[in-house]
Amino acid sequence: MVVHWGAVADTLACLRSLAASTLRPTPLLVIDNGTRALDAAAVAAAAPGALLVALPENRGFAGGSNEGIRRALATGAAFVLLLNNDATVAPDCLGELVRAASTGPEVAAVGAKVLCAEARHVLWAAWARVTWRAALVEQIGRGAPDGPAYGAVRTVDVVPGCAMLLTRPALEDVGLFDEAFFAYHEDVDWCVRARARGFQVLFAPAARVFHRGEGSLAGRGRANPARYLSARNTILFARKHARLRDWGRLAVTIGASLPLAALRARRRGEHGVVALLLRGYRDGLLGRDVPLDALGLR
Repeated sequence: MVVHWGAVADTLACLRSLAASTLRPTPLLVIDNGTRALDAAAVAAAAPGALLVALPENRGFAGGSNEGIRRALATGAAFVLLLNNDATVAPDCLGELVRAASTGPEVAAVGAKVLCAEARHVLWAAWARVTWRAALVEQIGRGAPDGPAYGAVRTVDVVPGCAMLLTRPALEDVGLFDEAFFAYHEDVDWCVRARARGFQVLFAPAARVFHRGEGSLAGRGRANPARYLSARNTILFARKHARLRDWGRLAVTIGASLPLAALRARRRGEHGVVALLLRGYRDGLLGRDVPLDALGLR
């Protein structure tokens, strides 16, 4: 399943890579998150048999993914692949993900080895762990050359939602993504919830994905909604999962990071970055919804 909210060319390239897979996803769902930019003919030409589902508005990665997950489960799917529209897969990727997910009933999610689209020997991320620092998570392997350290299947805390396979039993037990997140950290939340219920999250390095990153928002510069969403959802995640000491670490690291962010933004002429972060932290603390219109997300 691919959620579209960004460049049409990215989505079509993603679909072409899935169409070339040795194990093809069936059904292959394309969720247009309110853009009305995709048409069924273009989707079918990129991936014959793919089904375009047009939503009336942007429901975020969480809401768009949930729509696709519900539809996939309704067809009897045993697994659901989530793939960002700015990613492409190696031909054997889906087969390797399914192989790892089939190793036991305790597996909830399997993440691929995510490599940088522009430098395929460099990791975009392997897996992640919650640090309770300002960024919330550390992406393991980010920017590192691919190598033996990332060559074995292993149990991990979190796998990136840009390329993750979810199992039906886990979805039925854990539930869907929390749509309050809208986008960013909903994958972290889901993995933490799954592990709390006794499931495992696996990293499967033989499954390779090539990812550009922030494909839907990168064109807006650094002062884009991703800054707001990351800040807001860090606090939203903490409201759900943090202990007192976790709140303490967050407070200290956020307080230390804001002056540095302000200095970097001033040097680079990136006006508005700190304001977005502050607004995000505030809205997370107050439990406010994402201001979609103000952020240009409708």
